[in-house]
Amino acid sequence: MESKGFFFGMWQELTFGQYLQFLVNFVARNYQIIGLLLFAYALVIFLGRYGGSKYIPERFEGFIMEKSGNLIKSEPSISTDKMVRLIYNDWKSEITSFPSYVFVRSKKDYWIEKPSLEVLEERIGINKEKVTEILINNGVIVNDVQ
Repeated sequence: MESKGFFFGMWQELTFGQYLQFLVNFVARNYQIIGLLLFAYALVIFLGRYGGSKYIPERFEGFIMEKSGNLIKSEPSISTDKMVRLIYNDWKSEITSFPSYVFVRSKKDYWIEKPSLEVLEERIGINKEKVTEILINNGVIVNDVQ
């Protein structure tokens, strides 16, 4: 075989016998395409891991504040429990309208998956208690009293 540069020669030296020679030759001939595919994979993982974990909590908090404002305007004497329940039920339907580029880390962290209610509750901690915590932190409810 003729030498076609540094990488091809390096791969030739790292052969693992006649059984893996075809694999070594394939990688040596197509290392640019393989590198591009690995880069694309790493980019998808990065966007899913960091983009989704930042975007979803921010959207969750904005959603809570918007819904609580609307609920208080429509019914000023609404109880805290009812407000939290209504906001969380609306959030369940909001999850299905997430854009296609929003993802959450999977359990094995080698891939990403589209968010669902169970995934968000388990991995990001978005649940009814978090709704109450955000409402208290933003002054919408004070000591469980509006």
